[in-house]
Amino acid sequence: MHLFTVTAMALNLVLLLAASCARAQTVNAPSLAPRQPVRIKGVISDIQGGLVPGAHIVIACAQPQVTEQTTADAAGFFSIGGLPAGTYSVTISAPGLKTYAIHNLQLRPGETYSLPEVSLPIARTSADVTVTVTTEQIADAELHDELKQRVFGVLPNFYTSYQWDAAPLKPKQKLRLTVRAAIDPVFLGTTAITAGIQQAQNTYPEFGGGPAGYWSRYGADYGDAVIGRFMGSVVFASVFHQDPRYFVMGNGSWQRRSWHAISSTFMQRSDRTRRFEPAYSQFLGDATTGLLSSTYHPGSGPGKLVLDDTILDLGNKAVNNLIREFVLRHLAKNVPSYAKGKPPED
Repeated sequence: MHLFTVTAMALNLVLLLAASCARAQTVNAPSLAPRQPVRIKGVISDIQGGLVPGAHIVIACAQPQVTEQTTADAAGFFSIGGLPAGTYSVTISAPGLKTYAIHNLQLRPGETYSLPEVSLPIARTSADVTVTVTTEQIADAELHDELKQRVFGVLPNFYTSYQWDAAPLKPKQKLRLTVRAAIDPVFLGTTAITAGIQQAQNTYPEFGGGPAGYWSRYGADYGDAVIGRFMGSVVFASVFHQDPRYFVMGNGSWQRRSWHAISSTFMQRSDRTRRFEPAYSQFLGDATTGLLSSTYHPGSGPGKLVLDDTILDLGNKAVNNLIREFVLRHLAKNVPSYAKGKPPED
């Protein structure tokens, strides 16, 4: 009986020690945060515009240490996902073409990065080409392509991005986009037509008739549009770090695409997080435009103009976004081949 009691006590002691160790391991075990992998993709061509199927791509990160390799498909496209966040380099090579390398690509958790279309020069020597690019340089290249986009090759389509993961714009790039739109001949012409219609309908009768009345209406219409774009797309967009462009989804069900188009009326993409947030810059831009336009619109109170400008702009944006999402991609010229909307896997 005494031996049995001692044995039972020893067994209980072992079980207590085991339970204590298990609790300690549970307490001290690191919490596993949800993994948010990143993805890098792109399209490879040569300098003559020909696709380069089978190009060899090596993606490397020093911290954490990662090396991944793949080859471009028949369309010159490659995509490598499941990567941890970090600073990456991408090296692209193909027989008979010079090697192309990009360094210092800083990717945040959950980010999908699309390389601007890579054109490999023909290798006349054994020298390689190494390029170090910044986010601003990538944004410059993408903006350069966007400023060529025109519907039917005529109507400007500058504020539409078909590159879902486009690099965020710096303030000077937002200013460049706004100035380019403001001086476009098509915009100047449509403003002239609008002023003519207002003159015929005697809109804003305080401006009077004749050439003086016409040019007063023209100046007011031009001022409303330019001030609104400048305040909403440059000043407040820079203050709140928001992107003034519309990002075309282009893939998915029509319900999702419609919701994206309509919600983008009230939401804008953050330059910092690349997520959508309330369009503070657009709302404040409309309000500021209404206040300023009351100084050159005789007989119109600032409160009415603020309300009119805000409601009119929101309505126009909702309709324009739906047209951008479903129609203009088929009509716009000079859209880059690498810009294909939101990737299906996202």
